Amino acid sequence: MVLGPDQLRCIPLMHGFSDEELRRLADLFEPLRLAEGETLFEPGVPATRFYVLTAGEITVYEGDQVRCQLWPPCPVGELGAVAGLSRVARATASRPSELFQVSREPLLAFLEAHASIALPFYQNLVSLIADKVRRDQIRIEDMRRNIIRTQKAMKQMRDFLLESQDTPISETLHNKLDDLIRHNRRVNYRVEPPEGHPATVRLDTGVLAPVTQISRTHLSFIQPEGTPLPGAGAHFITVLGLGGPEIPVSGTILRIIDRRVDLELDLLVEEYGAVLDGYLTRVQMLDFMM
Repeated sequence: MVLGPDQLRCIPLMHGFSDEELRRLADLFEPLRLAEGETLFEPGVPATRFYVLTAGEITVYEGDQVRCQLWPPCPVGELGAVAGLSRVARATASRPSELFQVSREPLLAFLEAHASIALPFYQNLVSLIADKVRRDQIRIEDMRRNIIRTQKAMKQMRDFLLESQDTPISETLHNKLDDLIRHNRRVNYRVEPPEGHPATVRLDTGVLAPVTQISRTHLSFIQPEGTPLPGAGAHFITVLGLGGPEIPVSGTILRIIDRRVDLELDLLVEEYGAVLDGYLTRVQMLDFMM
């Protein structure tokens, strides 16, 4: 097997490179053969390399569902590898397949040593990520509209039940609809605090525990090793740090899984609620391109 410029040119990350530049990049790749049914990668595994399919067929699965089928020449898993993410799908050879693979470390080292190749490579990477964000925003906007329509319909059904004659199932349906409406509000959507806007929980020992998810009604944080906490169902009082301001919060521990503590927050007083709302808005704005 030989990897040449024509096959590398199918990779959007290498758009606009000369044949000579592509040949130098091709020297980094090593051949790989897969038998039919052999797995290329599994979900949850760190993406340490990406591939170019030159012969055969690769099927990509999300759970048990086929997401797509890939035919040569085609890149496989390049963005996850370059960004250092974990795989979110399973890729399996549907037929005997031939690929070329490159590990992330030697690729980044090569780019660091060859600035003339690195600059267009990273420009292509930024362009691809921007396109992905744009497509994701379109999908999210469609989902948001569907959620709004669903929310309005549930409110109409709830009001209809209130105005209708009681039946054996009226109260159950009303309470279920009311619960769904409350949990479908925007303030209940959890966000992950980014590195530039961290959130922490200050425990009684003074130790700061990093918050991994937060909303107006829930938060999750990592329990520091050697720091005992009450179990699920216990009431919990702490201080929530939001990258500067601190507010007292309390709530019920829902569960503790592998040191991740899930806490359902009690209702906040208006002043502290406004501080949390401001933090959530700033974090959510990071996902909004203007």
